[in-house]
Amino acid sequence: MGKVFKPRKVVRRKNIIDEAVRDLSPGMGETAKEILESWKGEESEKRLMELLGEEETRRILKKVKLGPKTY
Repeated sequence: MGKVFKPRKVVRRKNIIDEAVRDLSPGMGETAKEILESWKGEESEKRLMELLGEEETRRILKKVKLGPKTY
């Protein structure tokens, strides 16, 4: 079975993701949002790097608190 989240935590996470991708263009923001919402670790991180570049990916992952502790 998968993890069970309280609805409040899910909404809070969505708000954090929305805030993190707010500065991106609408098309890129939606794509980045989809990647972040369906996070699959290293695979998702690589997709973000291809889409946004290293610096922007690090900024977003730091805001969302995903990825390695080096961000």
